[in-house]
Amino acid sequence: MRNKLFFCLLIVGFLISGCSHSSSTQPTEKKQVNNESKDKENVKIPEELKGVPLPPAGKYSGEKYNWAKVKQELDKIPKNADGKTILNKFYELAAEDYTPYFKYFQEFDTSIIKVDKGPGGMKSLKLPEEKPVNIVILVDSSGSMAAKVSGGQKMDLAKQAVESFAKQMPDGANVSLTVYGHKGSNNEKDKALSCNSIEEVYPLGAYDESKFNNALNKFQPTGYTPLAGAMKLAKQQLANQSKAENIIYVVSDGVETCGGDPVQVAKDLHTSNIKAVVNIIGFDIDDAGQKALEAAAQAGGGKYSSVNSKVDLEDYFAKERGRLYDAWSRWAGEHYDKASDVSNKKYKELEKKSVEMYKITERETIRFYHMEEYLEKERGFEFRLLYDHVDQKFRERANHIHDYNLYIANKLQKMVLEEANKIQKEVLNKANEEQKLY
Repeated sequence: MRNKLFFCLLIVGFLISGCSHSSSTQPTEKKQVNNESKDKENVKIPEELKGVPLPPAGKYSGEKYNWAKVKQELDKIPKNADGKTILNKFYELAAEDYTPYFKYFQEFDTSIIKVDKGPGGMKSLKLPEEKPVNIVILVDSSGSMAAKVSGGQKMDLAKQAVESFAKQMPDGANVSLTVYGHKGSNNEKDKALSCNSIEEVYPLGAYDESKFNNALNKFQPTGYTPLAGAMKLAKQQLANQSKAENIIYVVSDGVETCGGDPVQVAKDLHTSNIKAVVNIIGFDIDDAGQKALEAAAQAGGGKYSSVNSKVDLEDYFAKERGRLYDAWSRWAGEHYDKASDVSNKKYKELEKKSVEMYKITERETIRFYHMEEYLEKERGFEFRLLYDHVDQKFRERANHIHDYNLYIANKLQKMVLEEANKIQKEVLNKANEEQKLY
């Protein structure tokens, strides 16, 4: 019966060189590095294997196995030796070292990927890490902003645009709101007053939605358009911000009417040490005005966008929403696929290591059977002694190690898959949540 079991193990397990009676010279024993010994000392025995014999690696374990030398050692066992002595000798000769596997499983990282913030309005802006972001918004409050366009008053539409725009700024950015042309009137007698009415109503600092909106709604369209003067004030506000990312947004319905040169000021802003970028959104502007504002935006290293009505404004933001919707879809898809790829790789790594450990246990078991068979058939040891006190003990040990191997590999694989599923669910939910906003 034992012989049949032995041959079944040979079939199920893996043929190990040196298990046959013919001796063969194995690779010379490699010297152990001191660090390796220290590592083994730091490896904890798994709770599942507490009480299971786990002696140090045998003298002829692993690739050092040499049947001829093993037989010489077996021949030294006295005929009156008890089962415990024989089993300890087996361990001393051929016990495998499982500490690398314990260490591998204990230190296995089941995490998958780090999920970034993803796109989202102005929040998708790519900025250098650890660099402050300053956004200065300049709003035209000249008398012409009181005019009506399709969908409402230009001033109201402008405020709505700025309010929506501010909500989508990058997280952690500083914001400033400056209004110009909000005093006096657009009559010649009030021109001096109006051209000098440039006021920062929300000082550069962290964005507070309530305070920002209150500041935005305190002024009404009144006078002239000191656009160049407003941009000069912005340059003064950012004078000590050379190490920050500085972005200026101008909301206007017309060209400069106070004698300034917006193109030159925009160029100065962009080429100065603060390297500000000037973007301009124009409302209901004629061709000449549009060209002037386009030139200012170009000189400031930014871009110009024109809207003429509420419908145009809605279309402008609809296009942005569509772009952001697609961006969130790509973001979610990339994270989903990456999580899947990483989890599959880690799953297979665990599978490979588990199979490798299984082979080691099978190899050890076959060698123990081989030694047992030698003692019985060649040395005449009593079958019952070997079977009851040696055979059953090392089979029990092998079963415990197999069970631990299966348990820990399955547990870690499950954790890997759960982590991947968690991330995939997270990014899909996040994308859906953000897409609803657009």
